[in-house]
Amino acid sequence: MSNTTTATSTNGTVRGQGNLPLANAPVVLDLHRFADDSMKPEEYVTRSLSDTNEEGIRSFHKSLVEAKQVVGGDLQRNVYRNYTEFVTISKEVSNLDGDVFRLKGYINELKSIWEGFVEETNPSEDTKPTESLGLNKAVLPQRKHTDIMNTDLQSIYRAQISALWDNVEGSQRFVTYTPGRHIIRECVNFMDINPKTLQPRVPIHIFLLNDCLLIASRKKRSATSRYKLVADFCWSLEDASIIDLKDSQGTISVYPNTFIFRSEKQEEKYALLHAYRRTMDENDDRQDDQPNSYTRNHGKDGNDTEINPSDQKWLKSLPDELEVAIALRQFENAVKDIEQARNVLISYKKDTPLLKESKRQIEKYTESLSSIISHDLSNILLTKLQFQRLVNWLLRLGKGEEAREVFLNTRSLIIKKRIRQLTFEGDSTTYINELALVVFTLVRNTCEWYRDSFKQNEMASRFITWVREQTEIYADIYKRQVFNHSQLNCQIIADCFKSTLDQCSILRKVGLDLKFLLEDFFLENVRETILAYEKRCVEKVEKFVSTDNFNIVSSQNLGADVRVTSSVVTFYNMLVKFVNDICLIAKLQVS
Repeated sequence: MSNTTTATSTNGTVRGQGNLPLANAPVVLDLHRFADDSMKPEEYVTRSLSDTNEEGIRSFHKSLVEAKQVVGGDLQRNVYRNYTEFVTISKEVSNLDGDVFRLKGYINELKSIWEGFVEETNPSEDTKPTESLGLNKAVLPQRKHTDIMNTDLQSIYRAQISALWDNVEGSQRFVTYTPGRHIIRECVNFMDINPKTLQPRVPIHIFLLNDCLLIASRKKRSATSRYKLVADFCWSLEDASIIDLKDSQGTISVYPNTFIFRSEKQEEKYALLHAYRRTMDENDDRQDDQPNSYTRNHGKDGNDTEINPSDQKWLKSLPDELEVAIALRQFENAVKDIEQARNVLISYKKDTPLLKESKRQIEKYTESLSSIISHDLSNILLTKLQFQRLVNWLLRLGKGEEAREVFLNTRSLIIKKRIRQLTFEGDSTTYINELALVVFTLVRNTCEWYRDSFKQNEMASRFITWVREQTEIYADIYKRQVFNHSQLNCQIIADCFKSTLDQCSILRKVGLDLKFLLEDFFLENVRETILAYEKRCVEKVEKFVSTDNFNIVSSQNLGADVRVTSSVVTFYNMLVKFVNDICLIAKLQVS
């Protein structure tokens, strides 16, 4: 055997003696090349595979597929890993955006204060009318840098409310004066939008107070062209929520009253949303500073102040936690959070806006979570341990019936798939034996899984119904293979019955006895088979009696001394065969 030297050419081809190609070296993938925007795939493939044989091309394709899977897996893990940070950063960006608009509002307020000072200094100078009511102008010029005492603040707040009453008709019946109530922000560039047609109706002013939200519409005066404001709606901040409709520029919605307002300027919307969030946060912090004044079931109006501050914070952050847990497939944590939230909601007797919103969010995420778990439960490749874990989650979520239906439908699909894998090769006995083995073994396994997971008594009836359905499917296939033939063989029928009863007996180990069902399903077919057999025998008897010449013959079956005609001998033999065939079926004790 001669020694052969090999060398590797520049293009990656390994050559042997006589420069004949022996094999191709594997093409090494450089993933950094794929990240280059100027990369041309056609040139790369041509350059890499120009002198590569089929095996090298297959290896190159396999490397590409593996690289794709690796990169896809890394991308998915990075997305899951950074999802929480993304949510946090998004909130910080939103708050920062609102801070910018609030700073702009402070600058405008400072400007209005300065203009107020100028106006007081030069009362004879004309001032330009503004679109806003100037509620802050009527009060804030009187402020001094030393006016930080509580009494001074209350005076300012009282002046604000008084200015609101003077400028907004009907506002006094909505907004009464209470110590500490004051105006946070006034927004003038908003339109009331019809929720059904999304068409603007009337221009409105929005007054955000520290504890309520007042909506006033513009209406023309009869004597002059200037407008007047009329109060239309007022909601407590505890009973309503302002929601940003991000898919519509400059649009917000007030929930649960389903009012939609659109701003002419995007800045106005962001400023209002930021002021609203800050106000709600300040109210929450104020409640946290007074934990001793909390009483769970105290109060008559059903406000959120009746809720434990720690429960309020947790319920507000719960949707984000559930969103992250579901995205990361941390189903156990998500189920625990939902169970804990339900216990918290049950502990409160009155429905407050926060509790109502929390219930809605819990129902939403319960449906989302149960849908994902149900989809996983429909996997036909689940092990028993995986199945029990998924069913346990659904039971804890209150989705026991859904889990039961998904499981039984999946098991039906498995049985149907296994039946289709059976091949009929002309032997009915072998086919029925394999069919009974598949069906009744899977029914037994299903019973064991079902019994260990669904332990409630009310769940048992649905399983019995499922077992009957699967038995009916088996009986239909059995009838088509055994009884629907022109030439019925009692021996085949008896063998198939025996196989069915033998396989059915394994269900007794799990407490199921389907013998009575088989009796109901096959009794009519067995009766029809016997009657058809009898009819054929009668026809044969009539035929050979009509052709009998009544010559005396001897029959060994009747004895040498017995002399009868040929028709009697034939009838005797037929009768013996008929009795033997019927006995084959009768021994099985099915009918």
